[in-house]
Amino acid sequence: MRRLAPAVWAAAAAWLLLGQVAAQDVVLDPRVFEIGRELRCPTCVAESVSESNASIAREMRQIIQEQLDAGRTRSEILGFFQDRYGDWILLEPPRRGLLLLVWLLPVAAALGAGAGLVALMRRWRAAGEQVAEVAPEDLARVRAALAATGDGGTADAGDRPTPRTPAPRP
Repeated sequence: MRRLAPAVWAAAAAWLLLGQVAAQDVVLDPRVFEIGRELRCPTCVAESVSESNASIAREMRQIIQEQLDAGRTRSEILGFFQDRYGDWILLEPPRRGLLLLVWLLPVAAALGAGAGLVALMRRWRAAGEQVAEVAPEDLARVRAALAATGDGGTADAGDRPTPRTPAPRP
């Protein structure tokens, strides 16, 4: 039994070491992950190929690595996947055809909202600068009410503008 123990320990260590080496991922070029960030994972639709750990994403990263080793450019590799999966595989839709609306509509909406806001602000400002006409009998009634409360409604108090004070906060 004593002779068998070192052999068992050596076999266990070798088995663990081989398992460790086999479990390590293949070292990929950093460009693989740069290109993979532009591709959608077919399984995890909300993630890129670089982020996903699905088996198809790992296979796609390996294909990207093989194509980089073959000397293909980024656009050629993206075109390779686009031919097989369609425009859907790209996380950023191409700027052509009907997909151009995806890029132009938010810009147009922001410009329209900005123009509408400017028009409203001009209208509000013009309305705030207009002087409201007050009938003389209404003015006399306000002056009489002020005189009765002791605030001293003098004759010229209504002719000059008074500063507006904000309402007290609760």
